Order: sequence, then C-alpha cells, then structure tokens
Amino acid sequence: MPRRARAAALAVLTATAVLTSGCGGNSTAAALHDRLLAVADLPAGWSAVPVNPGSVQTSAPCLSSLATNPKGFMYATAAFVQGTAIPTLSEVLAAGPQVQQRWQNLAQALARCRTATLTIGGTKVKATVRPLPFPRVASTSSAYAWGFTIAGIQIGFDLILFETGTYAGYLAYSDLGPPAATVQAFADAAVAKAETGATAPVPDEVSITSAPVRTARTTLGTVAYRIVGSGPPLVMITGYSGTMEGWDRRFVDALAQHYRVVIFDNAGVGQTQALPAPLSIDEMANQTSALIAVLGLNHPDILGWSMGSMIAQALAVLHPDQVRRLILCASYPGNGTAIQPSQQAIHALTSGDPHQAMADLFPADQAAAQNTYLTAISSYPAAPAAPVGTVTAQGHAVDQWWAGRDPAGTQIAAITAPTLIADGTADRLDPLANSHTLASLIPGAELTLYPDAGHAFLFQDQAAFIPLIESFLG
Repeated sequence: MPRRARAAALAVLTATAVLTSGCGGNSTAAALHDRLLAVADLPAGWSAVPVNPGSVQTSAPCLSSLATNPKGFMYATAAFVQGTAIPTLSEVLAAGPQVQQRWQNLAQALARCRTATLTIGGTKVKATVRPLPFPRVASTSSAYAWGFTIAGIQIGFDLILFETGTYAGYLAYSDLGPPAATVQAFADAAVAKAETGATAPVPDEVSITSAPVRTARTTLGTVAYRIVGSGPPLVMITGYSGTMEGWDRRFVDALAQHYRVVIFDNAGVGQTQALPAPLSIDEMANQTSALIAVLGLNHPDILGWSMGSMIAQALAVLHPDQVRRLILCASYPGNGTAIQPSQQAIHALTSGDPHQAMADLFPADQAAAQNTYLTAISSYPAAPAAPVGTVTAQGHAVDQWWAGRDPAGTQIAAITAPTLIADGTADRLDPLANSHTLASLIPGAELTLYPDAGHAFLFQDQAAFIPLIESFLG
C-alpha cells in the first residue's frame, strides 16, 4: 500500500494520545504501566509500538474548553499494532485527585463533538465524531466513534472512556472502516487489568488473523485451517495460487459475527498435505470433504472463490450431503464451455509482483479498494507463498476443469443445493459470460453482478455482498 496510507493507519495509535497530551496531564507514573494492557494480554500477532503524540495534531472546537495543561493527575500510555499496519490499539490510564472530574469533562466535550481535524504528516483530514452505543465496561463508561478517510482508505476508531476505582482511562481500537465488534473484548480486558493489575488476556479467536493455524488429520492427509466465530458452519475455499492468508480479514470477521467460519489451505499449500499427481479439482474437493468430516461440520454452507468455486461445485456434485447452500464467487463452468482468461492475466496473477496481481483483482480506478485489501491482509502472521510446483499442478487442474475433463464438472446441472453466483462486471480473470453460463446450468441459481468490480469483488463490495450472503444463507 502507499506509504502515506500506511502512515495514516499507524497514526491512529497516536491520535488519542494527542487528546491526553494536548488537554491532559504532563507527567507519568511508572506504577500505572503495570495496569496497562501489554503484549502478553493481546491475541497472537500483536506487537507494541512507541507512542509519538507529536506526529498527529487534533483540532476540534468541542475540545477547546478543556484546559491545556491541567494539574492533579498523572497518566501512562501504551500502543500496539497487529501485523504491519492495522488494526491498532492504544490505551491511556490515569490516576490522581482530579482524574474523575477530568474524565467527566472530556466525556462531556466528546459528546458535543461532531467533527474534528487531524493533521497527519502535514496532511489535514476531517474526522467525524459521534457518540457510540456501547455496553458499559466499568462503573462509568462512554464511547465515541471517530472516522476519517486518507489516501482513499476509510479508517475508523472506537474511543471508550472508563472510570474504575481510583483509575480512569480510555481505549482506542482502530480498523479499516468501522471497527469490528471485537473491540468489546479489548475494552473488557483493559478495565479488568486496571481494576486488579492482573493479566486479563483477550481471546485469540477475536479475529481470523489471530486465530491459530490448526491441523486436522483427515483420510486424505493433514489439512491446515483456521476457525473463528460462532453459529452455523461456513466453509470458505480459496483460489488458484492462494493461501488462507489471502482472505480479507474484514470479510471473514464480519461473517464470523453470525457463522462459524472455516478457512484452510488447499492441497500442497502451507501445512496441508499434497495429493498424488495428477492434481485435480475433484480430488481437492474430496480433500475438502474429508476436512468437513473430521471437523464434524456435517452440512455446512460453502463459499468458493475463483478456483475455490470450482472445488465448491465439485464438492456439491460428489458430496451433496455435505453442502447446505452454495456460494460461487468469480466462478467457471466445468463442462467444456468456459471462456478462459488471457495468458497475460494468468501470468500477472502468478508473477510474484503484487502490483501486477492487484491489477488482476481490482479495476484500475479502484486503487483505494486495492490499498484497503492489502492493508487488511497485512494483519496475518507472515506465511510462505504457495510452492511453485503446487501452483503449476493447480494450473493443470484448472485447465482440465475448463476443458470439461473433470467428471464433477460435467455434472453441475445435478447440483441440488440452493446456489448463489456472484462476480464483478470488470473481472479480467473470469469473463462475465462464465457466470451467465453457470446460472443457466445450475437449477434455480441466483446471479448477482457488481459494476466496476473485478475478481476480488467480494472484498471491494463487501458492504453490499455480506448482507446478500447473510440473506441467502438465512
């Protein structure tokens, strides 16, 4: 992503510290640090970063009534980031005879705020501010939602003020777009540690990026996967040359609010065992079936993207009892009628050049969507790319599917699971005719297309696509 956009994401760490240093105390107490959140309290993948209030300036008329350098309390700060850019977390904890009055004044001022100006690296951006309905996390608490856009990327952070015992503090959790509901877990942990001084860890499973990689021993070898959320199971199958770290975490985490989402690496990728040559779509579907069986998912919903949607079709044909509903994203028929992408587009996807790959996934005029996606996947722990030999084998498997040489691909008209087909109208890797062909072949299939969206439409237009998924799955 552009350096400016990454700097903006990291700058949210300091924005709330600016509120403290600009209108708060001017000294710290070492004892307060013991009651701040620490890396050990956070899910996997989070790391501490220095707080530098001078990097962001905050100007808001609603805050002008607060004293510049009030006395009577002291404070300490901590800041953290997951991955390389975002989400971020910052905390301020204060104590002293004037702290309660100070926090009440700050809460009253923020309640009147509707806009603020942030100066980030010399660039001024207008932030919106509004009171945020939020469960009480301490004896007294209030919450405010901030949001701004820079380099085309929407950034939001939830600011939760709390008072507990002799301490007062606030926690800011920032993310791309509106922060996830998982901020509740961070706020609960911060208050618990402020009250007791004891470690109050946040569960690893608050986001797919911090959910640990697990392995399942199936009848077709070991399969590596992550799982997050609660509710009916939803299995998501990734595409050609992809790893499970290619799923936009915002997309997965949003679905995990209502579903138990499972993502995994296909055969020969990561810790997932390779299948005997020659690799085929049907055999990858059989391995997916084996994973579903060993996890006891029974009759899950299935979402496949790109090559993953071919695997999803084969799964619905070969193992119909394991598919409740089927969602095919940027998909292709397997009966020999598929219109193939250009070799130039295929080469760009596997070139190893992220700029070329992103050109395949997003239209040229959607740079903000591209940058937002790259920022979202940067939160995953580093993982190796799919091996060259595996990508080559996948390419041959896809060719066989397109040519109509996979038995399951020739039987997609027999799919009985309710099916939703979706794609972007500007998909360079999957000509639009393929979606129309699939919709005509699968009985009762629904087709939805997103204008000016490409192969990664499900991330670019997730604000519209996620509600459609939830409505379709019921």
